[in-house]
Amino acid sequence: MKIERENLEDRQIQLTVELDDDRLVRAMRSAAKRLGKNSKIAGFRPGKAPYEVLLRRFGEDTIFDEALENLGQELYREALEKSEIDAFAPGMLEKVISREPLTLRYTVPLAPEVDLGAYKELRLSYEEPEIEDEAVDRVMKNLRERQALIEHVERSAALGDVIVTDIKAEILDENDDKDQILLDNKDVSILVDEETNWPIPGISNFLVGLKAGDEKNFEYTFPEDYVNERMRGKSATFEISCLEVKSRFIPQWTDDLAKTIGDYESLLDLRMSVRNDLTNEAIRQAETKHGREIVDKVVEGATVTYPPILLQQEMNDMLKELEDRLRMQKLSIDDYLKVENKTEEELIEELRPKAEERLKRALVLGELVSAENIEVNDADIEAEIDRIMEHFKDRSDQTRKLFDNPESRHRIALDLLSDKAIKRLIAIAAGEVEKQNEPELAAEDGSEIAHETLEVKPELDEETSEELPEANEATTEPVSEMEKKAPESAPKTTEE
Repeated sequence: MKIERENLEDRQIQLTVELDDDRLVRAMRSAAKRLGKNSKIAGFRPGKAPYEVLLRRFGEDTIFDEALENLGQELYREALEKSEIDAFAPGMLEKVISREPLTLRYTVPLAPEVDLGAYKELRLSYEEPEIEDEAVDRVMKNLRERQALIEHVERSAALGDVIVTDIKAEILDENDDKDQILLDNKDVSILVDEETNWPIPGISNFLVGLKAGDEKNFEYTFPEDYVNERMRGKSATFEISCLEVKSRFIPQWTDDLAKTIGDYESLLDLRMSVRNDLTNEAIRQAETKHGREIVDKVVEGATVTYPPILLQQEMNDMLKELEDRLRMQKLSIDDYLKVENKTEEELIEELRPKAEERLKRALVLGELVSAENIEVNDADIEAEIDRIMEHFKDRSDQTRKLFDNPESRHRIALDLLSDKAIKRLIAIAAGEVEKQNEPELAAEDGSEIAHETLEVKPELDEETSEELPEANEATTEPVSEMEKKAPESAPKTTEE
């Protein structure tokens, strides 16, 4: 067997393998025999027909393709071993150059290569946020309004009331006989207020004057500056059925009212607690933003090369994430493509820039973990599981098992590695870490997880958010992308 090796620019190697004719002949005869065992050939028992008969029956091309199924993979593994190549992911049999002699061309993906550059010299200042009185006032206003007394009334809705409705909306599509359902909510309460923007800005204008039993249909065109870019300029029909009208009485602030909200001694105590909560949240957001900016700087200064198969995997992951979000809205990817007037191929190409950004970020953080000797041990994972469990009302052993299993523990470990890597960068950017760091202590039992390619926690942007928020506008947490790991090394499809 002759092997020619050519290094490609994108972390791939091209191998051209030439095989002697005797081995191909043996492979062809074995392939013909396999085909013969599964076929009835007149005059011969299964598997007993001679090669010449099988050749006439199946043809040389069919037998060659069958032989190549096994032989192609055998040659690939042998070529990797003889060339001392450590493949990062499955290779590809790109082309059968010739049959006599049998010459095959493979493409082999190699592990990504990351040069972090002068990241230790990075400096970026951080300013702690301050909370204005107006922000505290807004929260206090919302808290007071939540204590409103709600009563059923037999009259038309006015500003300040609450209206209970069934509401349905469909996007008008001139190119499709079937309109796309945008939302279909039953028994939903909407505050009739000028500041109410769900499900559309100015919805209260259509609700004032309705009473129980009334129905209202109207067409709405989303403005060109609408927050969701995909909906800009689109028109939709709305159907509203009024089920009930309720009045609201909002009490004035007193110490007694503050005590009904929580464990507060006075109105001042409540206000101080609100300020403290806002401050903590502002700090959390500011630190998250600061960490993201630092990582962006490191990524900008890093040199990253990777095989195309990694980028394809990243785009597949992003497509699956989109499908999951659409499923939560009771939509399919086909529905989405119709609304956007795109093909799946166009959508995938649109994902490419974001996929490249996410992949590069993940690879850089993974290299940083290795460079900084960052490790996670069992104690870290247990502490994180304990922290997660605090958010569950049911803290039974059965609930804990949802997280305390090998797969979940591994994912938690990767998240912790990512968090530690970002914290280390923040310390470096603040000048708090010397250029030579002592490695963190690992668990004595050797259970640390380190030097892995990290997953990234991407922030959701407007283009990846839902078409319309739910009535209660619950906050959506970022979803971690799939782990970047190498599958088994074996060639994929064959082409001639």
